[in-house]
Amino acid sequence: MANGQAMQLLIQPAIQPAIRRVCSRTGIIAGLISLGSVCAGAQGGSLDNARELAARVRAQPTQSLSQSEPGWLVERADNSSMKVSVLSQTRYTMSERDSGFINPGDEVTYGFSQPRTRLSIEGALVSSQLNYRVSMDFGDAEIARGRGVGPSRAGSSGNPILVDAYAQYNFAGKRSGYYLKFGQFGHSIVNEQSVASEYQLVIDRSIGSELLGPGQTQGIAVGHVSDVFAWEASITDGGGYLGSREVDNTSFNSDDESDFAIGFRGDWKIEGDWDQFMDFTSFQGSNRASKLGFGVLYQFQGQSNPGTHTPGYIGSAVESGQIWTWTADYQLERDGWNFYAAYVGQWTDWEFAADTLGIMNNAIVLQGGWFITDKAEFYGRLDTFWIDKLFRDGFGTPEGFIHRFGTVGVNYYPVPESHAAKVSVDVTYAFDSLFTMAVGSVDSLFLPDPSVSGFLGFSDHEYVLRLQIQLMF
Repeated sequence: MANGQAMQLLIQPAIQPAIRRVCSRTGIIAGLISLGSVCAGAQGGSLDNARELAARVRAQPTQSLSQSEPGWLVERADNSSMKVSVLSQTRYTMSERDSGFINPGDEVTYGFSQPRTRLSIEGALVSSQLNYRVSMDFGDAEIARGRGVGPSRAGSSGNPILVDAYAQYNFAGKRSGYYLKFGQFGHSIVNEQSVASEYQLVIDRSIGSELLGPGQTQGIAVGHVSDVFAWEASITDGGGYLGSREVDNTSFNSDDESDFAIGFRGDWKIEGDWDQFMDFTSFQGSNRASKLGFGVLYQFQGQSNPGTHTPGYIGSAVESGQIWTWTADYQLERDGWNFYAAYVGQWTDWEFAADTLGIMNNAIVLQGGWFITDKAEFYGRLDTFWIDKLFRDGFGTPEGFIHRFGTVGVNYYPVPESHAAKVSVDVTYAFDSLFTMAVGSVDSLFLPDPSVSGFLGFSDHEYVLRLQIQLMF
């Protein structure tokens, strides 16, 4: 007997009308609380109908499945509108390390966290061509922590952090054509960071992208989307890099901000639709899609806005610096399976009072997923990055500049073809010593915030177990 039929037999006929009301009002949210199959039976639907409905809302999973608009959508006669949505991720993490470099009793660390609780407001202003988005996160994973000389603000406090605050004008009145964007937004050059957190294949982004990706930035961008090629060029205050935290919502005279940064991202669509690349997952029955992408970002600091930026593992103030970040990636989606490969390189040239220092860092990520059923997806990822050998020599250890992480896991989608409800579990193992990659020490390189990766570092071996429940409504 199917699970949906078994659940229906447990429900008394007297409460079936109430279930129908819940299903019609909450739509996709009902699937999260295990009513997805019950709703289909109570409304006389089928799995094919559920797939069709879910497919229509893949690009915008917060849309109601009923014919009427949801109550949280506000529209006016002048084409202004406002939509409110929430992303909630509840995560259990366990880290186990060797005790060689840490105090006895600290080898196992585990507990629950809320890495992301994001509130988003978006819509159109006066004209459907002028769109806006404002989002705040009450979790810990989006905070600019884990790079630089300690956190810029306390984490896990529950206080809201501004993530997005931008407006975009589409000159053609639709998604294709030219557009202008300004405000605070996620930098587009690293594709893994352009894909929203809720649409990742693995529970969270790779460590390589977190270390080298620019993250959030403020500035202005212009772009164009055609049938085959899309590009975006930006002038901003830069972003994070290995040795400096992200610059989300920082003042124009912040020591972490660059004086000037110019970036470019281009994508060549080989086949498929642009909407298919909003996530890494490819559900069963999906059309073929693939694209090639590349990006480059140049930023300099300390030229016109002298600051006191001092990388924790260097110990000397940087008078000025130039940073180049570049990337190339390939994304493939097929019927029930997907593949993604990316490379990110970064060159940092720092000038000190008495000397200069140039460091080269690289990262590669390979990942793929395969649906073993229409609701269960198996995935794997190999995440590798190389920090400059100068760090290895500086720490006096024969290891510590090559880092490889292997991840295997499973995603379960209660509602087929929808990210609105997702349960994930995965295990990641560090194949190399993390002696020089520790969190919370001012004299070491920093791993990304453990709210993202789960790794604590400062050990020869470590593995991390993560279990996450995701809700979008």
